Amino acid sequence: MKLLLPHHRAILLASMMLAGSCFTSCQQKASNKAGQADGPLPADSTQPAEQAADSTIYGTSGEFGMSTFTLIADNGDTLNVTRTALDGTDGKVYGDLVEGQRYAMTTRDNGEAIGVLINLTQLEEKVKDYDICNGHLVIKGDTVDAATLLND
Repeated sequence: MKLLLPHHRAILLASMMLAGSCFTSCQQKASNKAGQADGPLPADSTQPAEQAADSTIYGTSGEFGMSTFTLIADNGDTLNVTRTALDGTDGKVYGDLVEGQRYAMTTRDNGEAIGVLINLTQLEEKVKDYDICNGHLVIKGDTVDAATLLND
């Protein structure tokens, strides 16, 4: 059996430490991926209600232009969003755009674009008992297409 010289021992020890740190790092990355479901919501907040916690933002409309919309959220934040997402698709807008009316909104593109926008002022003229979850209108436990009530 050969004896290791001191410099060989140092090389062997360094190699073992490097392999150990790589193994620990890989395990940590795998556990982070497994825990992502408990982390923040995805940027696209228009997922069906059963897939994610409700990400609907409620507030009053401020100014709006041909391609933009401003919502003054109930928590006091002012959100300036575009009506068209980065992929070129338009957000779903149910009801009229009227300054000062109440809206429920979901966003996409990291909060930069409208996912779904529902005019609550108009909705409440037609139905009083409803819920909105992730941009989906729910009446008496059934998901209803908001366009049937608001985009006649």
